[in-house]
Amino acid sequence: MRYELFIALRYLKAKRKQAFIAVITVISVLGVMVGVGALIVALALMTGFHEDIQSKILGANSHLLVFNANLTQPINNYQALVQQIEEVPHVVAAAEVVYSKGMVSSPFRSEGVVIYGINPLSIRRVLNIFDRMVEGDVSTLASSPSAERREKIILGKELAQNLGVMVGEVVKILSIDASSLSPIGLLPKPRYYEVAGVFQSGMWQADSQWAFISLPSAQRFFDLGNRASVIEVRVDDVWRVKEIAQAVREQIGSRYILQDWMEMNRSFFSALKLEKLLLFIAISLIVAVASLNIIVTLVMMVIEKNKDIGVLMSMGATSKGIMITFMLQGIIIGVLGTLL
Repeated sequence: MRYELFIALRYLKAKRKQAFIAVITVISVLGVMVGVGALIVALALMTGFHEDIQSKILGANSHLLVFNANLTQPINNYQALVQQIEEVPHVVAAAEVVYSKGMVSSPFRSEGVVIYGINPLSIRRVLNIFDRMVEGDVSTLASSPSAERREKIILGKELAQNLGVMVGEVVKILSIDASSLSPIGLLPKPRYYEVAGVFQSGMWQADSQWAFISLPSAQRFFDLGNRASVIEVRVDDVWRVKEIAQAVREQIGSRYILQDWMEMNRSFFSALKLEKLLLFIAISLIVAVASLNIIVTLVMMVIEKNKDIGVLMSMGATSKGIMITFMLQGIIIGVLGTLL
């Protein structure tokens, strides 16, 4: 064992008259331990939270959206477009969707909602949200209405609770996109739906503001004819979505606008990244204070061991060797704190 390491270990065992330095050394070790532990726990929690939110976002939303280049116009001949998109490598599935903002009312309350018209068979290949049904099943939207049976609607859990409705009860839907001309101007046309299911995605926005009806019902309600608002696309690798989007763009041409999930949630993920950075800086300051304690301990040790240093140098120890001795002592304190 080199004499520098031997002396550094020896100095860590303080004598009775050096008890104060021993206490400072213990405090330094504990400071490093707490700082590093807090840093690891905080970053682990933030990483887990980030991944959880990301999985919920990707479960409730598609990976890629395709709009008409004229955003005010719906997509014509969407069946052929869906087929074209699904031919692109790494595209798992595509589904046509109609959507509009509106209001849903029960005898107790009214809530603003986004109404989605979907094809129950194709949408399940694109969105995972319907794997989290609390009651009912999305396939019920495909059932044909009759004189005895109303059209069906699926609500988010928070929305259903706010409205005070359960499966089997009836709600009224109003939308500005479904209006009729009257002597006093445009009036929204009401339509009544039976609640056929309730989903819980884990995302407040979806659970409190989303409602799903069948695609044909939405097309009739919003007077769209055989057209869709958007094509939602699922890919096999969410981290290559921009590359896949470029391939889709080359396949379908410039008549359409594409938006991927990263662009849709850019501000949200930027805020999460900033929060993670600020947390890292805050915890790093704790570690810096603990490191300062180590420096103070070493300075006090040098002052205390001034005579010992003189003896060592008279025995042939170099200034570099003495410096290494105290540096090793600081490293040992830091390593002990980190390992603990």
